[in-house]
Amino acid sequence: MYRLEAFKSGTYREQGDFKSFCPSCINQMWIWEDPELNYLLAEANKELGGLNTYSELIPDIDIYIRMHIQTEANKSNKIEGTNTSIEEDMMSREDVLPEKRDDHQEVNNYINAMNHGLKRIEDGFPLTSRLMREMHDILMQGVRGEHKTPGEFRKSQNFIGGNAPSNAIYVPPAVIDMPDLISDLDKFINIVDGMPELIKIAMIHYQFESIHPFLDGNGRIGRLIIPLYLLSKKELEKPCFYISDYFERNRMQYYDYLQNVRNKNDMIAWIKFFLNASIETAKSAKNKFKNAVKQADEYNQYLISKKASSDSLQRIITVMYSQPVANINRLSDLTELTVQAVNNTVKILCEDKILTELTGNKRNRVFALADYINVFR
Repeated sequence: MYRLEAFKSGTYREQGDFKSFCPSCINQMWIWEDPELNYLLAEANKELGGLNTYSELIPDIDIYIRMHIQTEANKSNKIEGTNTSIEEDMMSREDVLPEKRDDHQEVNNYINAMNHGLKRIEDGFPLTSRLMREMHDILMQGVRGEHKTPGEFRKSQNFIGGNAPSNAIYVPPAVIDMPDLISDLDKFINIVDGMPELIKIAMIHYQFESIHPFLDGNGRIGRLIIPLYLLSKKELEKPCFYISDYFERNRMQYYDYLQNVRNKNDMIAWIKFFLNASIETAKSAKNKFKNAVKQADEYNQYLISKKASSDSLQRIITVMYSQPVANINRLSDLTELTVQAVNNTVKILCEDKILTELTGNKRNRVFALADYINVFR
């Protein structure tokens, strides 16, 4: 057994005019004595358990989870520099301003990669470097990183910050070191050793980001594997735990804690940061689901008050739980109402402030179920 208090992060290796960092292998049974870490672990497990219980009790939870994933995709990609709103992410590509279409594609690739991972885990496939490569291939399709070997680990040196390895903030391990590091990470992810899973996924995330195995997209894949790992280990009952919002709001701390593991061997401080993020994320998810149920009840009360035209109103509101941003033609397809019927119904919903028109156009208008979206924002 190895103590986290004595963690040795790795070594810097000379590579000509720069040094790369080679992290130590982590596939060990880790123990610790820090009482604050134990307290935070207990709190995080309690909040995660509460989220699991709540997610099992909510009718139609999968509808809300789709919206939760949409919000996660927006936040995770914002860390990488995209600047679309949640509403823009949910528009069809042709409804998005041309200058934002690349960002729109990146966010939707993230959702597709997440859904692929969720399906694989649901089918019993283990979380491994192979699945990471599959998700990376989806993530990079048709976007700015599409020529950076999608679905393959890098075969050249990368770096973070600066314009060359010699002035970079961080230089990950050399290509020659990667096979052993990836093998070690795979073993640590899948070994049954009795370690608390939240501690393990904190270390897995750190190790993945330190290896930085892809030429692009490492941050997004590193965040995607957090809920997938917890689902694969049955720590999560539903895919409803997404930590990117906390990382995005505390971005500089997030980077500093990761770098302090490498420079100061301070794994415990990183794990504490991760556990605090987990506690807040689980609480936030539960509150969002509570508020989503409350918002749905308010819509139901609205429909009761509109008896005369409630059928078409109900159809549109119901489909917009899954598609909260849509144009008239899309709503017609989803509800099987005529375009004229949808136009008439949308007019009522806008007058009653249930829907909000987003474009300001007289034609090709796009509508949002605004209060519902705001629950998850």
